[in-house]
Amino acid sequence: MFIDTHTHIHQHDSSEIADIVSRAVAANVGAIITAGVTVEDSRRAIAVARKHERIFAGVGVHPTDLTAPLNDEDIAILNDLAALPEVVVMSETGIDHQDRSPDRQWQEDAFRAQINIARRHGLPIVFHIREQGDDYDAHSARDVALAVLRETNAGELGGTAHYFQGRWKHAARFLDLGFHISFAKTLTRISDLEETARKTPANRILVETDAYPQPFKKNRDRWTEPRDIPAIAEKLAIIRGTTADDIQRTTTENALNMLGTRSAKVRAVLKSSSSAQTHAGR
Repeated sequence: MFIDTHTHIHQHDSSEIADIVSRAVAANVGAIITAGVTVEDSRRAIAVARKHERIFAGVGVHPTDLTAPLNDEDIAILNDLAALPEVVVMSETGIDHQDRSPDRQWQEDAFRAQINIARRHGLPIVFHIREQGDDYDAHSARDVALAVLRETNAGELGGTAHYFQGRWKHAARFLDLGFHISFAKTLTRISDLEETARKTPANRILVETDAYPQPFKKNRDRWTEPRDIPAIAEKLAIIRGTTADDIQRTTTENALNMLGTRSAKVRAVLKSSSSAQTHAGR
């Protein structure tokens, strides 16, 4: 089964989450990682993961959710949360240079602090990068993130550039540091991503939906959910000249490898799903 490596489904109404998971399973998505964006939101991600065996949590503070520098109390709480068994990634963190993004030094300091927490607990880092328009100078979000990742040797921990939308020359720099590249539904409509999808090594590809509430879409059935992972896999298969089944096997194993010691519970859920499907087919 697939693993949706990055969502925010814990932010959906609690009454909807079980159905979201059921739709995911029907689409052959057996495990879902939901990422916190603040300290309190990270707690909620963990609470949802405790309630639903197929959901696993990420903890972190998103760069656009910083309302002040990350303080010692926040860092201590995140450190405690990162130790919990439901947590499998440090996420969501990163760098964002949109017009209304918080102070850039706050973001850089918070990114470093969260990488340090990840190191204490052996967690991979799932990070967000967003530029201000065509911001490709030396102070771009991408280059700041790369500098922090290099200086902290974060590649030793592994992780991924999530919801990747950059060019191949940019993806190659994250790959060189040891990170994965995660593709989302944007791959199905942005042709510039196809070179990156074609050239990224097979053992570095992940799939995700980001799957946060989308009330701006009036038709609820059009909200992005983990059930949409197969569409991303189909597009990857076409671009790479392979099959969706091959993409499923490859990306699932890549995700489990990325999770390292935190992968055991995820593997167990996928194994139980596989056994159930085998018995159902007899």
